[in-house]
Amino acid sequence: MRSVIEIIGKNIKLARVKKDWSQAELAHLLNVEQSYVSRVESGAVAISCERIYEIMHLLECDTDDIFPSISTIKNKTN
Repeated sequence: MRSVIEIIGKNIKLARVKKDWSQAELAHLLNVEQSYVSRVESGAVAISCERIYEIMHLLECDTDDIFPSISTIKNKTN
């Protein structure tokens, strides 16, 4: 059973890979270390809403691309 943080991290990774960017490239644009991006994508660290929106802007993706639906969360937690 995956947490919401893990689902968001996975979705960020999918959006990054879709743009054909490395973790290092995204990290550079965010002014963070590559290891931080890795931890976010694996769900090992909580990420602020502000940072999520910054990532969404950089990756040119929509809210639906990153945030899981309520039904997804309910299915994962039941």
